[in-house]
Amino acid sequence: MGKASQCFSNQGSAPIYVSVEPCPECFKLMPKEELTLRWHPDPNHELARIEWINDKELVVWPNGNIDDIEFLIDGEEARHKAWNFDPPD
Repeated sequence: MGKASQCFSNQGSAPIYVSVEPCPECFKLMPKEELTLRWHPDPNHELARIEWINDKELVVWPNGNIDDIEFLIDGEEARHKAWNFDPPD
C-alpha cells in the first residue's frame, strides 16, 4: 500500500502546536503554514486519530507504520524543525 497524507493548516493569526504521537515529534505552525504527514497507513484502522487539546494545541496519532514518517511544512522537509519531550527521570 502507498503512503497516506494528512495536512494541517494554520489559518489563524497565532501559532499552533502539533504533536505527532507516539514519537512524539512536535511542531510549531505559524499562521498560513501547513504541516503534512506522510506514512504507510494500516488499512484495517482509521487513518489517524486527531484531538484538539485547546485552541492552540493539536495531537495526532497516525495508524500504521510510522517508522519512516515524513514531516513537511509548506512542502519542504521539516523533521529538523521538530522537537520532542524527554520523559522525566
